[in-house]
Amino acid sequence: MALAVVLVVVAVVGAEAYRRHRAGTVDEAATVWCLAADRRPALVQAARALGVLRPESTAERLSWPGGTGDTGRSGDQGGNGNEGGTGNPGGTGDAERWRGARPADFARTCRALIGAEQRVSSGGGSSPWSGFTPSLVLAVVSAVLAAWLSRRLATAGTRRVEAEELRSAARSYRLAVERLLRDLEQQRPGIAPDDGEVQDRRLELATRLNAVAAAYRRWSLPRSLSETLDREPLGAGMTARWNDRLPQQRPTLAAETRVALGRLEAEVAQVAGTVAEPGLFRTRTSAGPR
Repeated sequence: MALAVVLVVVAVVGAEAYRRHRAGTVDEAATVWCLAADRRPALVQAARALGVLRPESTAERLSWPGGTGDTGRSGDQGGNGNEGGTGNPGGTGDAERWRGARPADFARTCRALIGAEQRVSSGGGSSPWSGFTPSLVLAVVSAVLAAWLSRRLATAGTRRVEAEELRSAARSYRLAVERLLRDLEQQRPGIAPDDGEVQDRRLELATRLNAVAAAYRRWSLPRSLSETLDREPLGAGMTARWNDRLPQQRPTLAAETRVALGRLEAEVAQVAGTVAEPGLFRTRTSAGPR
């Protein structure tokens, strides 16, 4: 949906830019239409109305700032109009010379003349709705895009909070396990350290990992990390496993636990980073990193 909105915006803006680009020229069909002999008086009248030809201009003789065009070549001085030259009673020379000397003025006048003809043929002035639809589309698209971006920004803020809570849960679990390991290494005979805090922190971390796994169903890492908390050496019953080992085996168990603990925290940080920054168009069902 969001991508479609962006594409619509690009299409509308592109069409408007192209329309503005085309507005500075007229195509060949329009040029032929405007230069037709029977439309020459209307062309000159339109040009005078727009102020691009001088008021004294006529269909046979056009005058514009910077130059004057004549219908044909005049004859030799003292002769008649057809002696020493070729007459051009159609007057095409004037309009063509004006078009060559002032192409922008000609294009503007030609477009105005075509527009006036279209209004007459359609029975009057332009519809009040003629410019409404593009403006309405732009307004609706802008509103939808603004609402979508606002929602995405709000969601991004929530994700960052969730990511920080996930990191905090992993950190709290690591600290609790490290305290338990120190207590086990220093315990006195007959006094077993309490591992209740480890179990609480373990449950909190597993709950947050399971929530991420539910949101990113195709991403296996969060669920795998949650399952790691149920297996040795990080699974429940650390104190019981410690007491079941021979004294010479306990240092190895402690080392294995600390290695697994460090790896777990690093991978949880990776998950948190993805949750916090999933990308502009990624959805909650993304597969995440592979």
